[in-house]
This record gives sequence, structure tokens and C-alpha cells, in this order.
Amino acid sequence: MLLVSLWVVFSSVAWADAVWEFVDGDGVVHMGNGSPPPASRGVTWLSRIPSIRTDKGGKEREPSALQFPGFDAAKPHLEAAALSQSLDPALVIAVAAAESAFNEKAVSRKGALGLMQVMPATAERYGVSAGRTSDGDHAAMEPKVNAQIGTRYLADLLRMFDGDKELALAAYNAGEGAVLKYGRQIPPYPETQQYVAKVMRIYRALVR
Repeated sequence: MLLVSLWVVFSSVAWADAVWEFVDGDGVVHMGNGSPPPASRGVTWLSRIPSIRTDKGGKEREPSALQFPGFDAAKPHLEAAALSQSLDPALVIAVAAAESAFNEKAVSRKGALGLMQVMPATAERYGVSAGRTSDGDHAAMEPKVNAQIGTRYLADLLRMFDGDKELALAAYNAGEGAVLKYGRQIPPYPETQQYVAKVMRIYRALVR
């Protein structure tokens, strides 16, 4: 599997928005942000979700997720999953954009998988065991399955937090226990706070 750099990294991009990616010896794509990557050859830096830009009129705007490679292939799965759970497709697309930039082969350092960066334990919660696809990947890596799992989890979180998108997103990132621990507030974790803000920026840009 060849690794291709898709975006140019600007020095002004913060750690939270600068994403690294590399392919290990087994051909698995690893992605991460928030801190420097582990020492590894072949690390590529991606400006996955750039910081808010300013247009000629001085108004802040977010680049569209539709511009990212992989969007066209992921869109049908994400939209179908959103409709099956009566969710706004734009919210599901925004989560996938922030989680993986529509890279269906993405695997995080914590073991999150695929388009919506589903944890294996979450996949099992929704009936998808650690079976393997024809490519040898975890069953939850299959794009349609991954979109369904991630969207069902997001829908359950929205119900848990009375439709509050920001709390549901915080729980998607840090776990529902963390949100409950802090009194149904966004936990004071920089990564989670930045994640919620990022997804909401993308979502608002999509629904304009």
C-alpha cells in the first residue's frame, strides 16, 4: 500500500489540526493528532481539517468536507446510516470528516477503526464481532458497516443527552462516562474540547 500525501501542512496549523499518518510493516494505515507521532519512517503530515480561514470580506469560514479525497465513496454509506437513525446526514458526515477524513482504512493509536473511528468494543456492543473482511481487516472496517455502527452510537448518545449535539460529540470522543462524570458538561480535556469545536465547524459549514 502506497502512502500519498494529500494536503500541505502550514506552519500555522496547531497540533490539534495537524494530522500525521504512516503505514506500518503490515500495511495498516495509522493516523493521529494532538501530539507528535511515534518515531517512525514514512510519517506524512496532513492538514486534515484546517483551522478556520478568513475570506476576502474578513468572514471566517470552514473548508467544505466535500473537498476531501474519499468523500464521494463514503457519502452513500454515511447518508444511508444517518437516514436509518433519523439523523441529519450533515452531522454524520462532519463526524466522519473529523475522525478519518473519509479514510476507510484509518486506524488510530488507540485502535479506533475506519471512517467513523469505531472502537472494537463499540462494534461488539452493536453486534459486530472481531471477524475479518475478505481483505483481512476487522469486520468493523467495512465502510457500510462502520458507518452504521458509528451512526447508531451517535444516535444513542444524542438520545442520552437530550439531543445536545455538543455533549453527544464530546461523548463520542471521550466516552459517555466522561460527560456524565463532569455533570453532563463537555469534559475539560483539550482534545475533546477541540474535537467538539472542529466537528461543529464542519457541520455548520455543511448546512449553510
